[in-house]
Amino acid sequence: MVEQGVPDSFLSLRGVGFSVDKKVILSGIDLDVAAGSVCGLVGPNGSGKSSLLKIIARQVTPSAGSVAWGGAPATDWSNRAFARHVAYMPQFTPGADGMTVRELVALGRFPWHGTLGRFGDSDRRAVDDAIARTELETFADRRVDGMSGGERQRAWIAMMLAQDARCLILDEPTSALDLAHQAGVLSLVQTLARERGLTVIVVLHDINLAARYCDTITALNSGHVLMSGTPADIMQQDSLRRIFGVEMGVFNHPHHHQPVSYLL
Repeated sequence: MVEQGVPDSFLSLRGVGFSVDKKVILSGIDLDVAAGSVCGLVGPNGSGKSSLLKIIARQVTPSAGSVAWGGAPATDWSNRAFARHVAYMPQFTPGADGMTVRELVALGRFPWHGTLGRFGDSDRRAVDDAIARTELETFADRRVDGMSGGERQRAWIAMMLAQDARCLILDEPTSALDLAHQAGVLSLVQTLARERGLTVIVVLHDINLAARYCDTITALNSGHVLMSGTPADIMQQDSLRRIFGVEMGVFNHPHHHQPVSYLL
């Protein structure tokens, strides 16, 4: 079983397919994600984004194809080794009834000491650092279920940081947030990727958010990868029409000069 740390390489999918009750959800998915990059998955509803993310996170088993982490097949990783290096936040996070932020963040240390292991000084330092990095110090003793949506998302990201994972997998982390919290969450994720060399794979509905905060974008439609590339590659009228099936225009933002799309 693989137990060593993930080398500075990539995530690689080849020919990945997924079917449920003979219904094809994904087919022939090839994807490479470079270490230390932020990869956005976009596409219309029902295109297979969340299913692909679950396969990458080992939440479901693909019906066909292979997934490799750091050059090693995903199936070769023990559950504990995988949990130490890959953190997954689903679209709908589990309830945290009665838990404080500090208690939730501390759950991120579970892969390192297990059920019967001792929560030591290194664990406490990891929790404190994660809370500080996500600017949640004033919320540390507050109950998670009494926080706003943006604050809860930051608490879950803090738990992933305490996990000391090398890769963060996020399924629509901004779907229930207002514009300010959307920008705050994605800016935090982007900054963490830069500072810590983290690899991030994130599903986003808003192509403009993907173009603003992701290094690469992979577009899905009907269970297939239509195209992958930089935001500049994807943010073209012909490409956006193929992805979303509507006419869209593109201009460069006057301040940050990144491409922005709009409906025609």
